[in-house]
Amino acid sequence: MTRPEPAPALRGRLLRGALRALGCASVLIWGYAAGAPADPLELLGQVIAAACTNPQPDAQALGRRIGSARLLKDEPLSLRGIAFGWRRRYALNGGAELVIEGAVALTGRDLRAIYETPTGNEMRPRLLAVAGPDCAIRYGRRLEYSADGRPRAIWFLHSDLSASGAGELLDAPVPAAPDPGGVAVAQVDTGVNYLLPAIASRLARDADGAALGYDWWDMDRQPFDQDPSRSAFFPRRHGTRTASLLLEEAPGARLIPYRYPRPDMARMSALVDAAARAGAGIVTLSLGSNDRAEWEAYARAAIAHPDMLFVVSAGNDARDIDRDPVYPAALRLPNQLTVTSSERDGTLAPGSNWGRRSVDLLVPAERVLVTGFDGRRIFASGSSYAAPRVAALAACLLAAHPRWHARALRAAILARARPQGAGRWSAHGFLPDPVARARGACPAAEPPVAERWSETLRLAGSAPGSAKLPEPSRALQLSVVSLVGSGWQEPAMRAMSRQAAAILGQCGIELRKVTAHFLTGPERLRYFTLETAQALVGARAFAKPVAYLVADTRRPLPFDAEAFAPANSADFPLLADTVWITRRTREPGIALAHELVHVLGDSGEHSSLPGNLMRDETAPRNTTLTRDQCRRIVRSGTARRLLVELKRGGA
Repeated sequence: MTRPEPAPALRGRLLRGALRALGCASVLIWGYAAGAPADPLELLGQVIAAACTNPQPDAQALGRRIGSARLLKDEPLSLRGIAFGWRRRYALNGGAELVIEGAVALTGRDLRAIYETPTGNEMRPRLLAVAGPDCAIRYGRRLEYSADGRPRAIWFLHSDLSASGAGELLDAPVPAAPDPGGVAVAQVDTGVNYLLPAIASRLARDADGAALGYDWWDMDRQPFDQDPSRSAFFPRRHGTRTASLLLEEAPGARLIPYRYPRPDMARMSALVDAAARAGAGIVTLSLGSNDRAEWEAYARAAIAHPDMLFVVSAGNDARDIDRDPVYPAALRLPNQLTVTSSERDGTLAPGSNWGRRSVDLLVPAERVLVTGFDGRRIFASGSSYAAPRVAALAACLLAAHPRWHARALRAAILARARPQGAGRWSAHGFLPDPVARARGACPAAEPPVAERWSETLRLAGSAPGSAKLPEPSRALQLSVVSLVGSGWQEPAMRAMSRQAAAILGQCGIELRKVTAHFLTGPERLRYFTLETAQALVGARAFAKPVAYLVADTRRPLPFDAEAFAPANSADFPLLADTVWITRRTREPGIALAHELVHVLGDSGEHSSLPGNLMRDETAPRNTTLTRDQCRRIVRSGTARRLLVELKRGGA
C-alpha cells in the first residue's frame, strides 16, 4: 500500500474566493470584554495543559489552575445513558467563559477547550482547541460573526493555534441566475451549498432570478447548508448531500431548498404553505425526532395540502417505529410516503429503522454517490438518502404526467415495489434501484460497464535516470484499466508503465506488453471501495495482473495505491492479483512498481532500508530492490504464472 499525500488542512478550498469576497480576514481580530484574558489563544493552551495533569481532574482544582476560574457547571457526557466523559463550564473575569470537555476515545482521552464571550443575554463561542491523548493540541477553530451577530465563517487554526488562512462559510448570499425550469421539488433539510455550480444552476427562481428557497431557522432568504445544533465549530452539512442525489436522479427537476426551523418547529406550517405557493407538488424531508408535538404543525399543513406528496425518511436508529415512533415518519398521512434504507438486494440496511405499518418502502440507499458540502464526491448511506431517491422518482413521473397529484404519484411508486411477504420490514416491500430503468420522463441512469477502446502502450526505452539493467529472465504482461472520466490519459499511463518497467528490470523482469483498456460505466466505480472494486472486476475480465486506475479512494483508511494478492484477498477473491492507483498518487510509476512487487511476491511486507522501493513512502529516492526481494518475487510470480520464464537470449 502506498500512503496518501498529506491532505491539506483546508477542507474549504473551494470557498476561499467566496470568503474573500465577503471580506473575511484570515488574521485573528478580537473584541474583548473588559477584564477578559489578553490572549485567549494562550489561555486555551494553558487550559489543555492543566486538564491533562490528571486523568480525572478535580473540577475546583482545575479552575484554580486556569487563573482562578469559577466553576459554574459540572456534568457528565453521555450517549443513550452511557457516560463517556465530562463537561465543565467556568466563569472568567470580565464575563467570558470556558467550556472544557474530556471524552474517552478508543485511542485514549480527547480534550476540547472552548472560549466564549457574552453578547446580550447569551454566550457566543469564539475559539476552540482540540487535543489528543498525548495532550498535544492537534488543531483549533475560530468563529467569525457578521454585524448582525450571526456566525458567518469558521477559520481553521494550526496546532499552535495560528491562523491557517483556510476556512468554511456558514452563510452567504444566493447567486442570481435564471430559472432552470422543470418540476419543482421542495427539500426540508439543513439547507444547501448553493455556491456549488451544480446546485446553483438547479435552484427554482422567480422572474428576477431570485431563488425561491428560505431559511426557516434564521428567517431570511439564504438557506445555506449548516446545522450547528451539535457543535457551532462542527456544523452538520447534510442538505447538500441529499439535494445532490435528488437532482442527479431527477434531471428535469428544480429545487426549492428550505432550512428546517429548529428554533420553532411551529414554523413548519408556514413552510409547507410557502412550498405550495411556489408550485412544489413534491416535498422531501430527511429529518425527524422522537417528539410528536414538534411535528403537529407539519401534520396539519400536510393534511391541508392533500395534492402535495411528502416523502419522509424513516430514520437510522435501528428500531421498529411502529412500537417506538420517530416523527414525522410514523405519522399516518394519506399523502406521505415513509421510506427506509436497504441494501441493493432489498435486505434492511444495518441501522435503518423499520415498521410494517409506518414504513412504506425499502429503497437501496447504502453507499450511494453524492456531492458533499465542499463539492467532493463521497459515498453516503442511510434512510436520509432513500427519501431523495423516491422524491426524484416522483419528480420523473410528474414530469411525464403533469396532472398527477399525490394520490396518483403515491400509487404509481408503490406499484413498482416488490412485495416481501409477511414478517418483513415495511408495508409495501422493496423498491428496486429507481434509476435502473426508465421512469416517467427520465431514462435509465446507470449505464452498464462496457469497453470503449483499448490499445497497446509502447514502452521503448527505459525510464530517465535508470541504471543499466540485467538481461531479463522473466516476462510480465500487464493490463491497465480505467473508467473514462477518472482523469487518466494514455500519456500518463505510458509514462507510469515505463518507470515501473525500469524498476522491475532490476530483477530481470521485462514488462513486455502493457494493454490499456478504457471503460465506460457508472460514476461510482471511479472511486475505490471494496464494493466498487469487486463490481468493476466482476463486470469485465482481463488477464492478470491488472492495474486499475481510479479517480480517488473512498476507503475509511485511505491509501493512494493498494494491492491485492491471494494472501490478503481471501474474503474478496475477485480482487486477487490486482493493483489500484488513484489519480492523486505521487510518483505513479514508482507506486505501480511497489504494488506489483506486493502482488508478485504475494506479500504485504515493507522495508526500512534507505532507498528501497518497499518503504512505506513513495518517493523518487525509493526505487531499489535487494537480491532477496527479487528472488522472492521471481519465484512466487513464476509459480503463480504471473511471470513467464524466458529462454536464454530473451526468446
